[in-house]
Amino acid sequence: MNPTAFMMRNPIRKGEDLRRFVLRVITENCDSDLPGAREEMIGEALQFYRARIVEHVQQEEQDRAAADRRHLEARLADLIAKHDALEAQHARLKSTMPTSISIREAEEARLGAFKLAREKAAKLMEGPDGQPTPWSEAIREKIKDPKPKWTK
Repeated sequence: MNPTAFMMRNPIRKGEDLRRFVLRVITENCDSDLPGAREEMIGEALQFYRARIVEHVQQEEQDRAAADRRHLEARLADLIAKHDALEAQHARLKSTMPTSISIREAEEARLGAFKLAREKAAKLMEGPDGQPTPWSEAIREKIKDPKPKWTK
């Protein structure tokens, strides 16, 4: 069946939707007394109607897919821009960060971390309102500073 030929034989009226058009064509053109002509005309109209529905559904899916693609492309561009900004920030931080520290600084940092841990342990053993207890004082007095690991 040729949809163009069908539309030329049965033009759609102004403001008529597809469903009403097909019903009108069937009711107006199916009064033939020739055997099989009526069934053929109904079949042709229904085939035309099905084809238009399939085209409409396919177009809707293509439009939705295109909208989804545009949305995903915009999101990807946004994420790429964020990634580039973070990569540039990382490169700046990496370039300003020292690659090595002196042994003296390492020993001082190690000793500072130990003292901080000892003081936190003592504070956990203190009573309410920071009142010293025998346990907190024992922690402060009995646990000595570590020996240097890298320096003499």
